[in-house]
Amino acid sequence: MIVEPREQLGRGVAYSTDCRLHLLNVPAGKMSALPEEPGHFVHWLEENTTEPFGPASFVPRSIYGDYVNAVAAEAQLAARDRWRHVRACAIDAEHEAGGVRISCSNGEALQADALVVASGNASPAAWPQVLPEAMGSGQFFNSTWDPGALVPGSPDETVVLLGTGLTAVDAVLGLRYNGHRGTIYMLSRRGLLPQEHRVFDTPPAACPEAGSVSELLEAVRRRAGDEQTPAPNWRGVIDNLRPRTNALWKALSLDEQRRLLRHALPYWNVHRHRIPPESAQAIADLIASGTLRMLAGRSTEISAKGRLLRVPVRLRGSAEVLTLDAGRVINCSGPQHDFSKLPNPLIRSLLARGSIVPSALDIGVQVAENGAFVGADGVVSSRLFAIGPVRFGTLIETTAIPEIRVQAQELAELLSQACASATQRLAG
Repeated sequence: MIVEPREQLGRGVAYSTDCRLHLLNVPAGKMSALPEEPGHFVHWLEENTTEPFGPASFVPRSIYGDYVNAVAAEAQLAARDRWRHVRACAIDAEHEAGGVRISCSNGEALQADALVVASGNASPAAWPQVLPEAMGSGQFFNSTWDPGALVPGSPDETVVLLGTGLTAVDAVLGLRYNGHRGTIYMLSRRGLLPQEHRVFDTPPAACPEAGSVSELLEAVRRRAGDEQTPAPNWRGVIDNLRPRTNALWKALSLDEQRRLLRHALPYWNVHRHRIPPESAQAIADLIASGTLRMLAGRSTEISAKGRLLRVPVRLRGSAEVLTLDAGRVINCSGPQHDFSKLPNPLIRSLLARGSIVPSALDIGVQVAENGAFVGADGVVSSRLFAIGPVRFGTLIETTAIPEIRVQAQELAELLSQACASATQRLAG
């Protein structure tokens, strides 16, 4: 059974966009849904589209949504009567003898042997210091994906984006796609933009070894700038580091993990989570034209002033306050990672029951190596599991398809073996 309110499976927020400028941030050749068939997505593109996509193409996300939905449809055909799509939200789950009872928003109660929470990235954290009149103005959007957020009220209105990462890039491209031509301000504490993907002929540098954040950063810098290599290549270093990122993260002490989150994670994110060359060029052109402006600093109290929203910005490293009057303000700050603050009713219920507990870093929740939730009593559940971004905190790399597809396969094998063992016990 799959509990999902959307009619089509596999799209979620990321792949529901209909903006053709919203591209995958990973080349098609690395986006197969099936770990054992790395060329599966590229072959699907060849058979189901007329565009000349290849392994190096950055494909519109709406097309990837079609692909994942097609994979789900094939799974449904194979499962036959064992497949059921419940169009609702799971709002509670509790252990029962031999299984889990799941309560749904449509009033239905489901019985299952196990529950896998695969809710994806959470909505952004509430932006601080937004006055009630601004919040209720209809011009402040707490998510890029709120209805109407990327549809300008006026083509020439000024827009302020709170954030400068991948979501903010999506917002810029979506606004322009919908006819916006006014000035856009992108604001974050450091004013960092995601870096651009590039293709290199030289092999990536060796994967660094490190036992602390400072050692890790120094090792990456050293290999990225190694003049002995034919073409020093920081992107190759980052990509080669990726398969071992989670192992390096878990090897750090709790204090070192906190240091990385506080000081290094923003810089890691803009180098690790890169954008397609087409998107990078569009952003660069807008910056060159002066219609997209990057700001490093913090907003103070956001208020409503007539028909506009007033956003005071205290610039980084300065006492200067820049005041922006905008037609709309959009929170592009990325997902909320403090699960104690999530509005998700299922997560709140599991926390209240003690079935899950926040991680020691207050990001994500505690999970075992196989993705099983760890309860307040320290016991690893045999019934409740997580996949994807829900594992963030225990893992540092768990939001992209290459990691999620492996987690899905390993968890499917684990649950299949558990069901087979239970059937044999009953038969015996």
